[in-house]
Order: sequence, then structure tokens, then C-alpha cells
Amino acid sequence: MDAIQEVDSLTKMVRELQKIPGRIECTTPQYRDFHDKLTTFIYQHHFDETEEWKIIKNNLIYRLNDYLVTGEADRILVQLENIKRLLLTRKYESFWKYIHPEISKVTKDRFAGELYADSIEAAFKEINSRIKKLVKKHRNVEYDGADLMRTCFSEKNPLLTISETKTESGRNIQKGYMEMFAGAMIGIRNPKAHANMTISKEDAIRELHFASLLMYKIDQAIQNSNVRE
Repeated sequence: MDAIQEVDSLTKMVRELQKIPGRIECTTPQYRDFHDKLTTFIYQHHFDETEEWKIIKNNLIYRLNDYLVTGEADRILVQLENIKRLLLTRKYESFWKYIHPEISKVTKDRFAGELYADSIEAAFKEINSRIKKLVKKHRNVEYDGADLMRTCFSEKNPLLTISETKTESGRNIQKGYMEMFAGAMIGIRNPKAHANMTISKEDAIRELHFASLLMYKIDQAIQNSNVRE
């Protein structure tokens, strides 16, 4: 059981305690079990110096004449939820260093708010917007989505060159990325823009990595092509 699952289990135990008829005292077996597992968790995962633990500790019961009231249990639940958020931040924060800054800028707040589909839609809209401005500036034409990507990364007359096109291998790389850009607009951006979709946090991270790869390829292609934004 990982730390997040442990918090979920502790939260469930508090909710079960609230269902017990009569008073919950420090000698109540279910409470003793919860207390022992909670304190073990706190010290094992180094939450003993946090504000969350201070609040939880102030709402636990220790003396024989004390009992757990509804308000105390509710405050414990709130702080367990805060600890879970901290754990989730620790678990996922490291991946952002691999994400392109322009993708992070438009997605990070949405992702933190658990708006995962919105964050992915924003990422691929940002890619579309960047390419659209370049094509408008240098070709004076306006396209969108897949047509825009095929115009920008065309095998025969590209605005942005990802790989030299004099060899078959180079042409294959250029074509491959052209199709990846176009496919991202068709298969990722458009469905999320036009449907009320939900995706998991893990899938959102995978798609953010893909969007980031494409954005870094734009950086590379701009340098290769001597094109100014």
C-alpha cells in the first residue's frame, strides 16, 4: 500500500468512526486502531513537523474522560485531505521539469485544479496557435488544425524543417513529424475541444509529455529553418 492509499484508508476509518453509536472514547477499539495507524503513518512519512499534523493532533483524544465529537472528526478529515494533496504534489511534481515552458504556462494551473482534459486541450491549442502565427506571418495564409500542420511541415515545401529532406531518411522524419502534428490535432485537440471528456491524471501526464515533445520540435525546426517568430 502506497502513502496515498494509506491516507485513503485512514480517511475511511474516520468516516466509520463517525457511524459508531454512542461516544467514541480513547479506549474504543476502533479508535485505538485508527490512532495507532495514523501516528505510524505520520512518523514514517515525516509529517510530524507539518501544520496538518499539529491540527490533527489537537483534535485527537488521549484522556479517559474525553470523547471524539463531530467537529473534531471533521477537522481531522480536512487535514487528511490536505496531506493527500501534499503527497500527490510530491508524486507528480518532478515531471514538470521535462515539460516545455510554454506548455507548462497554459496547463499547470488547470492540472493542479484536476482539470485534466482542459489542461490537455490547452496544450494542443497552444501548439496550434504558435504554428498558426508562424504560417500567417511567413506565408500569409490561414489554416487550422491538421491542414495547418501539413502546410507548415510539408515534405515538399515546408515552412519549418525538422529534418533535412535531401535523403529518404530525412524525408521520412519530416513526414513522420508532420503526421504526428496533424494527428495530434485530429485525435487529441479536436475531441477534447468538442466533447465533454474526462481523462485520468496518468493519461494527462502522458499527453503533456507528447505535447511538450512537439513544442520542443517546433523550437528545433525554427532554428533549422532560420525562421523568426
